[in-house]
Amino acid sequence: MGGLILQGFLVKGLIDVGGDDTKLEKLSQAAKDLASALKKKPSKALSYSLIAFDPDAPEDDPVVQEALAALQKRWVTYRNTFADMPISVVRAILLDAIVDAATEDDRVGVCFVASARNALPLMPVDSERDIWIDIVKKIERRVDEVAEKEWATPETISIKSMKYQQPSIGSPKITFGEVSEADLQIALRAAAGPHDQSNNPTNGNRYFPNQNPANWVSEFGDMSGTAISDAINSAISEVAVSDPDLSEPFGNLVSAVSGYVDEALNSFSAATAGLQRRTKLLWWREALYSPSAAKSYRELSPTTAAALMALDLFETVPLFTPASVSAFLGETVLRLGAETVEAQKTICELVKEAQDHDDLSPLRAIAAKLADVPEGRGPLLALIGHPAHANARREEDFQRLTGLSPSSKLDPVSWAGWLFRELQASKAAIDALSAKRRPARNA
Repeated sequence: MGGLILQGFLVKGLIDVGGDDTKLEKLSQAAKDLASALKKKPSKALSYSLIAFDPDAPEDDPVVQEALAALQKRWVTYRNTFADMPISVVRAILLDAIVDAATEDDRVGVCFVASARNALPLMPVDSERDIWIDIVKKIERRVDEVAEKEWATPETISIKSMKYQQPSIGSPKITFGEVSEADLQIALRAAAGPHDQSNNPTNGNRYFPNQNPANWVSEFGDMSGTAISDAINSAISEVAVSDPDLSEPFGNLVSAVSGYVDEALNSFSAATAGLQRRTKLLWWREALYSPSAAKSYRELSPTTAAALMALDLFETVPLFTPASVSAFLGETVLRLGAETVEAQKTICELVKEAQDHDDLSPLRAIAAKLADVPEGRGPLLALIGHPAHANARREEDFQRLTGLSPSSKLDPVSWAGWLFRELQASKAAIDALSAKRRPARNA
C-alpha cells in the first residue's frame, strides 16, 4: 500500500517531483527508513500520525525534523526541488511509514485509526479525503478483525479429553509363616506315648496303644490335634501382606484432574469473556455510576461526566475493541439527558476542565502514565496528564502541540469519544513498545 500512498499524493498534486521516478524512489526509501525506525520504537506511532494528519504542521516539530533528516539522507538536494518546506512530502512519507509498520503490528494500527477518527474531521484535508478514507478503512478493518475475535462468544465450547497415563501398580507382597518341624515332631511324639525310642519321657500321652488302646486313642487325638492346630495357627499368624505404595499414583491422578479442571475452567472463562464483558458494560450503562469517581455521572456536569465515562470504559475493555464500542460510549453519554447534546465547549476549555476538576484526577493520573510531557506534537492527554508543565496551559502553544484550533468545539458525546480513542491510541503505543522490548521466547 506504501507505493500507492505516494502515488495518491502525486495524483492529488500534493507533492511534485517533476515526473522523475528516481526522486519518487528516494521518497519511498526515506519512508522505508522511517518505517524501520517506527518498528524499532512503535511508541512513535502516535506522534507520527498526528503530524501526518496536519497540513499545517510546524517545521520545528521533532517528528517533522526526523522525517526531513530521513529525506535528506536519501535525497541530499531535496531542497532544490521544493521551494518551501515540503510538509506534504513529510506527511506522505510518515503516512507510508505508519501503514508499513501497521501491517506488522496491529497495535500501531489501533494507534493510527484511533488518532485518525479524532483528528481528521477537524483538519483541513478535504483535497486528500479520498486517500485518508481508503487508508483508515483498510487498517480499521484489520484491527476490527482482531477485536471481533477477542470479543466473540462461541456457540459451543470444546474441551479436550483429559490426558492421564495409567500407572503400573505391582501386586501385593505376601510373606508366609513357617511351621517348626522339630517342635511339631516333639509334640507328636508326646501325643504318641509316655516315652520315645530312647526311653526319654515325653511328658505327654500316659498310655501305649497296646496297653490301653481306648485311653491312648483319646489322649493321642487330643494332644496331636492341639499340636497340629498350634503349629498351623502360629504359621498363619506370621503371614504378612505388604500393599503397594499408591501415594505417588494417586498424587499424579489428583494433579492431572486438578490441572484438567483448571484448564477447562480457563477455557470456559476465555470463551465467555466477550459475554461477561458485554454484561458488565450493560450494567454500567444502566447504572450510570462511575467506579473511578465513586459517584453517579448524573451528579456531574455533562462534560465532566463524559470525560469520566471515557476513562471508565477504557479501563473496562481490552486494547482491541470493535468500532461499535465508541458508539456504545456515545449512547451511554446521551442517557444523561437531552441537554447533554447542547453542552458544547471549546477544546481548550475541555482540556482546562480536565486539568483542574477534582473529579477528573483519575483521568489525569492515567494520562500522565500514557503520555509524555508536551514538547512536540502529541495527544491532548499530554496536556491533561502534565498540567504543571510550562507548555500545558499556554493557549498560544495549544495548536502547535495538538494540531487543533483552540476554538474548535465538541459536545460531550464527541468529547467522550475523543478521550476514549486517545486513551486507546496511547495505550497501543506503549503496549507495542513493551512487546518490542520483551525478550523472544525460545523455540
